[in-house]
Amino acid sequence: VYFTSLLRDETGKKLSKSLGNSPDPFDLFEEYGTDAVRFGVMLMSPQGLDVLFSSDRLEIGRNFMNKLWNACRFVDMNIPDDWESQKINVDIKKLDLAEQWILSRLSKTIDEYNFQLDRFHFNEAAKVLYDFTWNDFCDWYVEIAKIKFYSTNFKSAEIARFISVKCLRTILGLLHPFSPFITEELWQYFKVKDSGDLIVSKWPEPELFYDEIIESDMSNLKEVITAVRSIRSRMNVPNSKSSDLFVRCNKNQELFLTTHLDLIKTLAKTDNISMSSTLKKPVQSATAVANGMELYIPLDGLVDLEQERLRMQKRVFEIKKLLGAIDGKLSNQNFLERAPEKVISKEKINHQKLSDEHIKLMANLEILK
Repeated sequence: VYFTSLLRDETGKKLSKSLGNSPDPFDLFEEYGTDAVRFGVMLMSPQGLDVLFSSDRLEIGRNFMNKLWNACRFVDMNIPDDWESQKINVDIKKLDLAEQWILSRLSKTIDEYNFQLDRFHFNEAAKVLYDFTWNDFCDWYVEIAKIKFYSTNFKSAEIARFISVKCLRTILGLLHPFSPFITEELWQYFKVKDSGDLIVSKWPEPELFYDEIIESDMSNLKEVITAVRSIRSRMNVPNSKSSDLFVRCNKNQELFLTTHLDLIKTLAKTDNISMSSTLKKPVQSATAVANGMELYIPLDGLVDLEQERLRMQKRVFEIKKLLGAIDGKLSNQNFLERAPEKVISKEKINHQKLSDEHIKLMANLEILK
């Protein structure tokens, strides 16, 4: 039994049948899924504070369950029927950076998760598991494993399968108290042959493998890939087109990038990568900085520069018009006195978002000149 503080609706009123603002849990189970409701409620329950309940926030729980289900389905599809993980011997020190990194993150997650459970901070425990599963495993390692599953290197593919299954078994074990139904069902696909159900299985043990250097190296690699992806996204580069990448960096950085060239090319959608400490910025290139390195992507041939310029100018005009309307409201004393605080706050948030977008668009337009 878990006792929360007071449950309140989005406006701060206490949930009450007489007020009609208290949802029927069974309706929520039907709409979002029982596991999603359980996980979502725990995620939104801060320690020692009243819970601002919103059924919309249960979407986070449902999306998380979908994300986990899809990751499990993908990994299962890439495992042969007669495959058994216990037959694979893995020397952690000889693994690639991505495998060492995800095992280091896994070890840290187990420690942090158990620490939060021991002090009854269930919302913090849920967040720790959410971050590892969604960000580290699904968004990064599964994408890297996909490259290895489809490669011709049999050993690399086998190790990727082993690490993927190891992570999933741990995730399912840790998540089971929050979401018993989906985890038990998925466990049947990944458990060791002839072992029992998840509910009577051994609690995941800490891996005792955490490496700050590995984590730092992977963080640098992710920063480069994310920077290139960000440039491609904001300049509206079609996903079907690969781009060239020019990097101004020192010798150590060049050696680091060269070691992980295949991952960068695949995950950042780049073909030719040039690196040098004296490299000059190519004409009409979008720029980003990652870990002290300057990244340039030539845009000519990737996008219709004139069309992009017109699209951005049109959006700048729209933003100025919207900002003008919001400024008019926020400078109107009558509006500030009569409008609910929630409405005023929303207008301020919209103003900030539009202002940030305007700054980015102006920077992008400068690139296209």
